[in-house]
Amino acid sequence: MYCLPIEQINRISPYKVEIASDGNSLIFHTRYGLTYEAGFVEDYTFFDENTYQFFIVERNGNHVLKDSLVRKTVWAIVEVFFQENSNVLLYVCDTSDGRQAIRDRLFDIWFHEYEKREEYMHFTAKVESDSIYYFASVILKITHPQIDEIRDAFELFTEEMKDKLS
Repeated sequence: MYCLPIEQINRISPYKVEIASDGNSLIFHTRYGLTYEAGFVEDYTFFDENTYQFFIVERNGNHVLKDSLVRKTVWAIVEVFFQENSNVLLYVCDTSDGRQAIRDRLFDIWFHEYEKREEYMHFTAKVESDSIYYFASVILKITHPQIDEIRDAFELFTEEMKDKLS
């Protein structure tokens, strides 16, 4: 997992964020008793360097309640991630329970509600195979020196994904 300064996250996060006991992710507990786990894993699926796949899950598989503080906490984590480096963030929606379209829509809403969204580029893709839709997004700072190369790599990645799934 990519390590982040937890104190910096907690200065701007509404929920207290902690490092998970295994040291490989971050966790936070909501006022509704839900526990979220989030983190970054190095990824080489579409770009060769400084790309991380972001994940967030409710640890106990509980139904997720609408809670704006979860969104704000997630963005605090992502914001500190980008303050620390000029990496690229890839988000691929989990398809295991058929709720990937809901996840994609929620992530998109969260992005558009984020106060500092003008500082970022957000590319999205939707790939269909055998009546299953796959959703992916890339986020990077608008100041990233390789925006065009990353956009091209993401488009190629989604085209190759379509070919592999066909």
